[in-house]
Amino acid sequence: MVEVNENAGVVTVAVKADRVTVANVADLKTTLISTLNGGASKVVLDLAEVKFMDSTGISVLISGLKASRERSNRFVIANIQRDVLKLFELMKLDKIFEII
Repeated sequence: MVEVNENAGVVTVAVKADRVTVANVADLKTTLISTLNGGASKVVLDLAEVKFMDSTGISVLISGLKASRERSNRFVIANIQRDVLKLFELMKLDKIFEII
């Protein structure tokens, strides 16, 4: 479900599923938190393939944001799909996450 690539100190964590739900979020959580705790100066979460995210997925992203702030590294969400972005806007998460 998750693919990790590193290039010039930037680690990209790409979600390879169209849905992030309680049924499949464990791999994302483990990978994202270990990557953020691993010392990368910038971590990009690529959501290009994600068309739906439930509250469990949102919770993992908030945990990731907290981990990045504790380590003073940059956590960015990239390629967010329209429906997922609407959810972020509804929950005002677009104000706390860096979305590119």
